[in-house]
Amino acid sequence: MTREKLPNRREALNFKVVHPGTEDHHKPTWYDVALGFPPGSAAPKEVFISCNKVTTALDTAGRDCATLISIALQRGASVAELAAAMTRDDAGKPQGVAGAVLDAVLAEGGR
Repeated sequence: MTREKLPNRREALNFKVVHPGTEDHHKPTWYDVALGFPPGSAAPKEVFISCNKVTTALDTAGRDCATLISIALQRGASVAELAAAMTRDDAGKPQGVAGAVLDAVLAEGGR
């Protein structure tokens, strides 16, 4: 399947996600997330992720995860399918930024 070309202007939803494992820290690591939606669709097709700790490995990992998630969504993968494939602990909580973001997208009503 070819990658879906998105219009330059599209609806977006913005929210924050705390990096798993840093919730109880004095200065938790968080990510700003933006979802892009094609016209007339409730299913996101693009994700942007940036970390509050700019120029760190966590910021780079977040941006790279966003690129990979976006490509997968534009090629037909669903958010639920991607979220189910992420590493989780025994309680089912995501262990990395990709899983945390995908779970948050599902909580926000993304498919």
